[in-house]
Amino acid sequence: MRPRRRDFVRAILRSFSIQGSWNDRTMTGPGMAHALAPLLSRIHADDPAAFRRAVQRHSRAFNAHPYLAPVAIGALARLESDGVDADTLSRFRSALRAPLGALGDGVAWAGWRPFCACAAAIGFVLGLDPLFAAGAFLLLYNAGHLTLRVWGLRCGWRSGRSVASALKRAPLRRIERALVAANQVLIGVLAALLIGRLPGTDHVPWTDGGAVIVALMGYLVPRHISAVAMASLIAACAVWLL
Repeated sequence: MRPRRRDFVRAILRSFSIQGSWNDRTMTGPGMAHALAPLLSRIHADDPAAFRRAVQRHSRAFNAHPYLAPVAIGALARLESDGVDADTLSRFRSALRAPLGALGDGVAWAGWRPFCACAAAIGFVLGLDPLFAAGAFLLLYNAGHLTLRVWGLRCGWRSGRSVASALKRAPLRRIERALVAANQVLIGVLAALLIGRLPGTDHVPWTDGGAVIVALMGYLVPRHISAVAMASLIAACAVWLL
C-alpha cells in the first residue's frame, strides 16, 4: 500500500530524533527504523509479520548526516514499497552511508552553519540587539536545514534505487562551494569589524573601504588553504591596514 501524506509528515518529524538512540554498535540504525516506521506500517499494512521484519532490517547499523538521513528514509521506503528483496535492501543501505555523510558534512557543517553564524555575528557587531541577532541566526539556520530535510525525503522517495544519480544532479555541491566562498568573505568582514573596534583604532576608515578590502582577501585566499591559515591571513591583512 502506498504511504499517505501524513505518513511522510510523521517520518519527517521522527527524523529529528534519529540520533536519540545513537550507540557504538548500530549508530543511527534504531533511529532510522523509528523514522521509517510510519511509512513501513502503511506499506505493509496487510502483513504485520512483514512490517516487523522490515523494522528489524532497518534497525541494523546505519550512519549518515542527520539532515540528509531523510534521503535514505525516502529511498528505503520506496524500495520496500517496490518489493525489493532483503539482500538488495541491505546492500543499498550500506551504499548510502558514506555519500550522505560526506555530502551533509560539506553542505551543513562546512557551509550553511558557519554562513548563518557569521551573518548573525556581523549583525550583532553592527548594532543588532543580541536577542534579535540570535533569533535571526536560529530562524535562518533552521529554515535552511528544514528545507534540506523535506527535500531529501521527497528526493529519496521519488528516486528510489536511482537516488545516487538524483544526488549527483542536485545542486548540493555547487551550493557547498558557494557557501564556502561566501563564508570566506563574511569572515573577512567580521575580522575587519572586530579589529576596527579595538582600542586606538577609531581613526581607521573602515567604512571607506578597509573592511571591503579585508573581505575580498577572504574570498581570494586559495581554496586549499586550511580555515585556520585563512583566518590568520585575513587577520594579518586587517592589522596591516591599520
